[in-house]
Amino acid sequence: GATAAVAAQDDEAILEELVAHETANLDAWYGASDPGPYVAEVAEVATAYDAFVPMTLMVGDGIRESYSALAGMIPHIDYQIVDPAVDVRGDIVIFTFFIEGTVVDDPDAPYGPWNVTKVMNRTADCWQMIHTHFTSPMPPPAPAE
Repeated sequence: GATAAVAAQDDEAILEELVAHETANLDAWYGASDPGPYVAEVAEVATAYDAFVPMTLMVGDGIRESYSALAGMIPHIDYQIVDPAVDVRGDIVIFTFFIEGTVVDDPDAPYGPWNVTKVMNRTADCWQMIHTHFTSPMPPPAPAE
């Protein structure tokens, strides 16, 4: 009843807040080749799987170092966040979405889609990323002959 309606409103507000947060991060990442906002959100203890570092679990400082090393090398992408969703568990939120776009210097080059899962922890003053997983969907297997 009323409690579920309030929870749904809270979830919607959290979704809007995280989409705005992610948009600011992606604007810096894809618009200015600046990984700084992503580096800043990594919690002291965090893990990440990233499609650019296949089959490797990155931890804490390794995530920050990996992201920081990309400064100036990230292509300018005209992107959109697609189908964002949240699963709220107190101060922990599982945030999922897709990224689709095109390379600005080559509009015929599609970019993505990327499947993104982020586990975010709400602190007193910010969102911290405690786990993230970026993957590119694999094509379906070819039918057996």
